[in-house]
This record gives sequence, C-alpha cells and structure tokens, in this order.
Amino acid sequence: MIIYYNSDFTGGRAESRRLLERAISEYTGDPGRAALLISGLKTGEKGKPYIEGFDHFSVSHTGGIWAVIIGERECGLDIQLGKDCDVRAISRRLYADEDADKICGIEDISEARDEFFRLWTRREALTKAIGGSVYEPDLPSVSAGRVTAGGRYYIITDIRFPGMPDLYSAMCLEDCECRDQDGPEFIALG
Repeated sequence: MIIYYNSDFTGGRAESRRLLERAISEYTGDPGRAALLISGLKTGEKGKPYIEGFDHFSVSHTGGIWAVIIGERECGLDIQLGKDCDVRAISRRLYADEDADKICGIEDISEARDEFFRLWTRREALTKAIGGSVYEPDLPSVSAGRVTAGGRYYIITDIRFPGMPDLYSAMCLEDCECRDQDGPEFIALG
C-alpha cells in the first residue's frame, strides 16, 4: 500500500481529481495511462469511487491536506484535523456502544476528544473500505485492530503522516493472507 499526499490542497473536485491523476501516474510510472484511467473514474451505488482495471484506492482530505491510499486490495483512508464539537453526544449517536462508552468514560475532555477523533478516522476508513457511510447504524466497534463487516475481515490501523503530528489518520485494509508486514509507504506530491 502506498499513500500519496499533498499539504497544499485548496479544495474542490477538480483539484482532487488532478492530484489523484498525479498519484496514479507516480504509482504506475505511466502519465499517459494515468490520464486514461482517470477518464474512466466511476462511483459505486453508495458513492465509492473506483476505476475499472485499476487497483483499489481511497481518497481523503481535511483542511489543506489531501491524501490517497492505493493498493491491490480493498482499502479505506481517513484523515482529520480535530475540531471543537460535542464528542460525547456525537459518539452516543453514531458510534457502536463499546466505542461510545469508551469515549464517554474518559473524564478529561482533551483525552476524550483525542479518542473520539482516533476512532472517527478508524470508523471512516472502515466505511470507505466497505463502500458504506459513517451514518450506517450497524457498524461494528473499531477499537480493535481486526473487525468484521459485511461478512469480510478488515484490519484497521492508526497511522502517522510525516511531519503532521496534529493529523488524526487511519487506514483500513481487507484482511487476507497477503497482509503487508510493514506500514504504508508515504510519498509527498509537491
């Protein structure tokens, strides 16, 4: 799995598509093929983007940061800059009971906020891998490293982007015998 990222993202679908094309060009080593692949970008019934004849990928962005994970198996990536919100109320409304109980049981609000966003990125990464939505009511707890969703197994890992200590981020990969032994490779798109 390779994660390509850019920390000068100004937003918008056109810029995201341009960065995805650059990442695919780096990944394949073939700019012409990347342009052709991007022209075939489609979305599934729940909005998950895919390109027929190309590996799996997942895009995420927050603030001025954009990233994509690309690899040979189902994957999901989420990045999030923390913000002020009622983490306890949101976790009670959206998270599995086990995860909400964990957050609500933390007395220090700063620690509860950290755990909320750590679990949020894990939850979002899982939903991107399965092609779902964070608002689906029956998502499993994402506290553990291995979860079952839709009859398939997934590995969820907290990750750290180089030089971005305040960025919450997680990746989710379909679990299989071909499991990577190391974490993802990070490549900056300047």
